[in-house]
Amino acid sequence: MGPMLIVVVGLSVVVGVSLGLLGGGGSILVVPLLTYLGGMEPREAIASSLFVVGVTSLVSLLQHARAGRVRWKTGLLFGAAGMVGAFGGGLVGGHIPGPVLMVAFALMMVATAAAMLRARGGAG
Repeated sequence: MGPMLIVVVGLSVVVGVSLGLLGGGGSILVVPLLTYLGGMEPREAIASSLFVVGVTSLVSLLQHARAGRVRWKTGLLFGAAGMVGAFGGGLVGGHIPGPVLMVAFALMMVATAAAMLRARGGAG
């Protein structure tokens, strides 16, 4: 395993932790909806959003696999690393008060938006 692959797998675990802890990714839309409009507690909203993102990803995987656009080895490596991180993040998140989780979630949203704006500005 090369050094870059080790870094990528390590960062995949970090991404998994942030997903498990904060419900990131597609959850940026789902968690606030479930929390503020659906009336769920933050932990419930995060867990539910992980399920939603997982099912959505599975449907997308099937479509891309049929079209031959899936790199199975890479996907399984990233998926396994992300699952380890998500499990760890879920365990940690169970001990963090809901309001603190929501503040951390908001900070993650701001950081993601800033990164997206930077990437877009540099690409154009």
